[in-house]
Amino acid sequence: MNDKNTVIVIGLGRFGQSVCRRLVALKQEVVAVDRNMHRVEEVADIVDLAAQVDATDEEAMIKVGAKEANVAIVAIGENIEASILATSILRGLDVKHIIARAQNSLHARVLAQVGAHRVIFPERDMGIRIAENIVFPWLSEFAALPGSSYLVGSIEAKEEMWGKTLAELNFRQRYNLTVLLLERKGTKLIPSPDTVLQQGDVLTVIGEREDIDKLKSL
Repeated sequence: MNDKNTVIVIGLGRFGQSVCRRLVALKQEVVAVDRNMHRVEEVADIVDLAAQVDATDEEAMIKVGAKEANVAIVAIGENIEASILATSILRGLDVKHIIARAQNSLHARVLAQVGAHRVIFPERDMGIRIAENIVFPWLSEFAALPGSSYLVGSIEAKEEMWGKTLAELNFRQRYNLTVLLLERKGTKLIPSPDTVLQQGDVLTVIGEREDIDKLKSL
């Protein structure tokens, strides 16, 4: 994100605190709330505002600025009822984008019904990521595009590509990948179809995991 958002994070367990720290690193304005004062104190020094608040209390949420937030992240862990009520309150306050953490598929459906714009499963997704990293060791070097199955990352030009243009290689059709950027001897450029690939060139590509894996395996 290039613009500075005001993000309210509700629930400051390990997941919620991790979200807060990352948002702060990304220069976002962060409001962090939890019922547990000890958890609030753990992030108080890094966020813009930290408060001991019951997220199921609408008036209390208004007082900490929930209505002014661009994004709300309901990171409440085990208390399913509280996460549902908090999500409903945020929707009632007309928060533009609500992301809610779910424990299971039923919980996810209810969160969506009461107003969550996006539902996430941190534990499940982390488990999937760990398993995929075992099968595809290169995966940690690539970034996933939110809301899609596409990955973006860098691959060194293979020997079979040296001395050929992207057009001659018919790159997109042959590898089912799109080249976004080329790095050559420390200089980055946007390649054209006539760009001749050389030994040591590093290509930034976008595509599906299976297609990237095929190219990596050449």
